[in-house]
Amino acid sequence: MRKTLFAASMVLMVSGTGLVALAPAGAQPTRSPGLPVAADVTLTYTSPSKDGRGHITWHWTARNTGDSPASKVVVTHRVTPSAPVTYSRPCEGTAEKITCKVGDLRAGQQFEGEVVAELPPGQDGDARIQGRVTWQR
Repeated sequence: MRKTLFAASMVLMVSGTGLVALAPAGAQPTRSPGLPVAADVTLTYTSPSKDGRGHITWHWTARNTGDSPASKVVVTHRVTPSAPVTYSRPCEGTAEKITCKVGDLRAGQQFEGEVVAELPPGQDGDARIQGRVTWQR
């Protein structure tokens, strides 16, 4: 069975007026007491940082918060507006889509990476990242 979690609630937007989070910070999935939870992989981003030279960096974490292992975990990121990705650890891709093949995550295990994009000249710094994580039980 293949599960998909859209991390739209983890999308962050940076603007000249400040940082706007579209989801409550620290949002966690809820569990019923005493019931085992299958693999449940969450995706979170830190607040983006800029280096003053047009580069913006997002650090991300995929974490299995379930009680069972998740296999074939894949994280997909999209930067808007489309911007050249100058560094993505440990991922590969283009300005339109960055794919990170994480592999297997045991219960409680996490995997981290980062995406660095180069904003086009003249852009006032508005950029956002969206992510999606898929896995199999």
